Amino acid sequence: MFINKNTDLKTLLIMAKLQLLIVSLLTVCLISACRKEAGPGGKASITGKVYVKNYDLSYTILLSEYYEQGENVYISYGNETTVGDNVKTSYDGSFIFPYLRKGKYKIWSVSKDSSSSDPAATRAIIQEIEIKSAKQQVTLSDIVILK
Repeated sequence: MFINKNTDLKTLLIMAKLQLLIVSLLTVCLISACRKEAGPGGKASITGKVYVKNYDLSYTILLSEYYEQGENVYISYGNETTVGDNVKTSYDGSFIFPYLRKGKYKIWSVSKDSSSSDPAATRAIIQEIEIKSAKQQVTLSDIVILK
């Protein structure tokens, strides 16, 4: 700021307030830009497998069990309830969500609902986890679904 003998005190105060406002706004912008939410863009990953238990229509007789290939697995980031991404399981029932940042995640797949009298009823089988370090590799327990 350039001060000469014609600069009055009122002008100096206004200029000082403007400088303080600009510095404050820049600080807030920098801090908020550094804060990253859960989601893609990191170096962590979540892996797991989808395991199927195939029952008769009354869910009393287990007909077969196996790791399912081609099954949809979904992820939600943070406290979101919407689908953030989805993948299909590989030939051995495995899946991976790579390149995640630190944060909370929900991983789920869709299963038949054995508690419903409607044979077409389904429900989400959800596992909630938190990635706590930037390069963490999380392996979930099997997501067991009914077919």
